[in-house]
Amino acid sequence: MKGISTCSFHGCRVFENPVLNFPMNFLSAYISGIKAIFAKGKMWWLIYFFNFLFAVFLAYPLSGFLEEKLGNTLATDQLKEGFDFTVFYDFINKYGDFISWLQDQSLIGMLLYLLLSIFLVGGILTVFWEKDKIFRFSEFWAGSSMYFWRMLRLTIYFIFAQLILLGVFFTLFSVLTSGGLERFQNEGEIYRRGLMILPFYFLFATVLFMIQDYAKIHVVKMDKKIIFQPILQSVRWVFKNFVPSFSLYFLNLLTFLIFFGIYWKLNDVNVVLFSFLIGQFFVFSRIGLKLLNLASATALFQQR
Repeated sequence: MKGISTCSFHGCRVFENPVLNFPMNFLSAYISGIKAIFAKGKMWWLIYFFNFLFAVFLAYPLSGFLEEKLGNTLATDQLKEGFDFTVFYDFINKYGDFISWLQDQSLIGMLLYLLLSIFLVGGILTVFWEKDKIFRFSEFWAGSSMYFWRMLRLTIYFIFAQLILLGVFFTLFSVLTSGGLERFQNEGEIYRRGLMILPFYFLFATVLFMIQDYAKIHVVKMDKKIIFQPILQSVRWVFKNFVPSFSLYFLNLLTFLIFFGIYWKLNDVNVVLFSFLIGQFFVFSRIGLKLLNLASATALFQQR
């Protein structure tokens, strides 16, 4: 039942019932997203392949460096037996250059992975925007290259927005807990005040992530080189359709938590080959869930 029909001498009118229509908005978009990612299975495997190559690209030089620097040293044997602060402290002092190198490599790796993810987003949304068309690699690469710089600027803007939001809530926490233990009788009161504002921070951060996702969709839809208008349009769209868009985002997050829980349970099995396969299953599923988030958001946007 989508609405109530009333008839008179002048004809019939159907009054839409938003309460009855609401569940189908985000649920149908979620189901459409699931269908889309399986229909575009080639793209799913392509992105997994790139992630696998990227992991090998980072892990190979690291494994060689570990073998050269550490090998089967006494320190690594002691660390394998269990955590010991003294051994760990000696390890840091002795291999400080290795720790510094590892930090630099991690930062470079994170940056390169971020750039790779931003590059692929344009192609992903191009494919999902025209989900009824047959997947073609040429169209995927064309979308990735066409929207890369716009998606990069969009990511930078929203990183700054998230940092500003974090700064605002950190300032609020500092004001609420100013004086520390001199003002409050115990640390529990400070802890409770932190917990009091934490849900509000997560809510606002989630809204920013939602706006960022729909801004990406607007960039592809509007195809404008200046991205401020797509951002403003996405802000308006999210607040106009807040309940279904937030419900869909929460459903996608719940799906991720379910898969992460399965991975956490299966990862307890201490078998090298099995652990590797479970790890790859988690990577493959995580990519699929990222695609599901974009596919379902695109479907909801097109429905509304």
